[in-house]
Amino acid sequence: MFDYYCTFFTGLIAREKDDAHLVTAFTYAVEWINAHQRYGRFEYVIEFIHDGDYFGAISKVCKLIEDEKIVALFGSSDIYLNAQLRKITDQIRIPFFTAVDDYTPTYPPGIQNREKRKSSEIEVFPRMHLFEALSDLIQHWRWKRVIIVYVNSERLSRLVPFLEKELYAGFRFHFVKVENEDFLKATRKIEELEECANLNKKDCSDFSRILVEMNPADFHNFFLAALQMGVIELKHWFLLTSMEITSIDSLFRHNHARFISVNPISPEFLKLNVEIFNYNNFETIIKKDWKKKNGKNRNLRLAESAFMFDSVFLAANSISNISTVYPIKDDVHYARCRSITAAHVPFQYGKKLIEYIKNTSLKGLTGDLSRVNADNLHHGNFSFRINLLGYNGEIGFWESKTDVNVNMSRDSKAQLQQNVQVSDELKPHFRVTTIMERPYVMLKKNHFELDENNQFEGFCIDLLEELSKDLGFTYTIHVVRDNKYGNDVYGNGTWDGMIGEILSGEADMSVAPFTVNFRRSEVVDFTKPFLSLGISILFKIPENDTPDLFSFMNPLSLEIWIFILIAILGITGGMYLVSRLTPYEWNLNFSCCTAHQPHPGAEYSSPEDVHIQLATNFSFWNTAWYVLSTMLKGGCDFGPRAVSTRWLGGTWWVFTLVIISAYTANLAAVLTVSKPYIPIKNIDDLANQSAISYGTIKG
Repeated sequence: MFDYYCTFFTGLIAREKDDAHLVTAFTYAVEWINAHQRYGRFEYVIEFIHDGDYFGAISKVCKLIEDEKIVALFGSSDIYLNAQLRKITDQIRIPFFTAVDDYTPTYPPGIQNREKRKSSEIEVFPRMHLFEALSDLIQHWRWKRVIIVYVNSERLSRLVPFLEKELYAGFRFHFVKVENEDFLKATRKIEELEECANLNKKDCSDFSRILVEMNPADFHNFFLAALQMGVIELKHWFLLTSMEITSIDSLFRHNHARFISVNPISPEFLKLNVEIFNYNNFETIIKKDWKKKNGKNRNLRLAESAFMFDSVFLAANSISNISTVYPIKDDVHYARCRSITAAHVPFQYGKKLIEYIKNTSLKGLTGDLSRVNADNLHHGNFSFRINLLGYNGEIGFWESKTDVNVNMSRDSKAQLQQNVQVSDELKPHFRVTTIMERPYVMLKKNHFELDENNQFEGFCIDLLEELSKDLGFTYTIHVVRDNKYGNDVYGNGTWDGMIGEILSGEADMSVAPFTVNFRRSEVVDFTKPFLSLGISILFKIPENDTPDLFSFMNPLSLEIWIFILIAILGITGGMYLVSRLTPYEWNLNFSCCTAHQPHPGAEYSSPEDVHIQLATNFSFWNTAWYVLSTMLKGGCDFGPRAVSTRWLGGTWWVFTLVIISAYTANLAAVLTVSKPYIPIKNIDDLANQSAISYGTIKG
């Protein structure tokens, strides 16, 4: 352990007015560390300079290094001044902490990090993380067209590496510059873009997403102009690159526009140090000193104050830890700046101190400070909170490893459910698209007398109302513009209907009788269906036909009647031929009595052998009469005598028994039951006919 009374000196180069927030945060942090942390005793020296006096700043830095023997230097919010100071600290090898965002483009880590490894600068501002988070938010909300409003072209240059990413190849960015502080003119340009004077109509609604690249003073003036022009309203989203959303005036909260920004303050640090650190008190002191030095100037950047606090916290922790190994004290500090007669003398343990700082694992007020290691964007577990103005609490968080997670926190949801205590302005607002279909969504009879939400009624409207009460949100309903459900019209991702409005950002959700299918579920998320239906074919049953003259034939099909006729003709012909061949069917005189007696001719070999006239009962017409009479149970005055004809007759009787029984049974059913004729029994029957017209719901 080091001696508690070891004293370490640190220095700050700042401008008295523009850096007032950094100066206050610096002194507050040093005094807080001395009071609450066992890091030894830290002393500080602050040198104020005039704007643009870079030569004087260099002289004062050398004085701090040589006379005060500082072991760490803290920079200003002037990026050009910091660039000059960095050259000195790189030579002297003392850590140089910056807590502000500079305007140099942020290129991929592999390109710029080779230089940063050699640099003495400790960049506490999470610049790379900030724009990675903004990029992920744009992708999360599927913003395909964005208007970027800016004042300073140099500030805009830091967006270039992100806008040049391959994933933005299909995105459309429009740039609107505020010239000569004419914010009203810039707002008019935004309105012209949204009116789509030079664009296709399908692209019009997509220009309600605005990325604001300005400092707090400028975005306040821009929002005032936007409020005058009516741009701050329900359909607009404003994504701020600045982390100062809490400084937005309350007069912008009541128009349901969405102001979104990220917040670096770590809830874990505040919870862990709740007894010794009060963030509200820290903010109050910063604002008070800023007002004292700058009056009504609105360019206060509280996030930079928090980063300055963490810069001092990181420096104190690292210096005190490494001092247990190396004698980092003022009596061994022999660093010198370059002079006319001598070269510079670097700080003996400076390189080791800088390496130790860059490999830290300390958790500070703004989260994981291992982010100062520029080797890897995803190094450590740094995260942002995502804030929505008008919503009481954060709506989610961003992590470098897991990207965007947007959801209402447990505390905010519980508060929103207390509808008496939470006003509508504090609730999230959603635009709901729907389609007219009874009984799910209908217009009331007096809808022309009512406002937009009260015009509608139906099952889906009741369901939406109950959800809003339970989850704590407000909504505005509108009927889908093209009256379609939603299909990928050209197969290239161009959706129409309610799906298209959700994807383009015109609507946040759809509440409607909406069929879930595979293609739709690829691009939007569905809840569980409130009603499930199978595919059905509906058509009107044909009316029963009046019985016609031949309705008695209905019990048997036409094929059966044909086969019965063939059977009658076949048995008639068969019995006729057999009766002509067999001698037992011939007799002398035909009568009812002799027809069944053995006839004398039977004992002769043939009728020609006798000189008497013989006759047979089975002439062709008699045979036909016999077949029909036995079939219809009419009886006959003669019958077959020979064994062959009797076999044929018996076979016919069995056949007629079955046919007549079946006919009689079916005839009773036909006469008592009216069986409807159903021409369509399956999808093939529907497709293979043209008598019945059919169709499906369009879209």
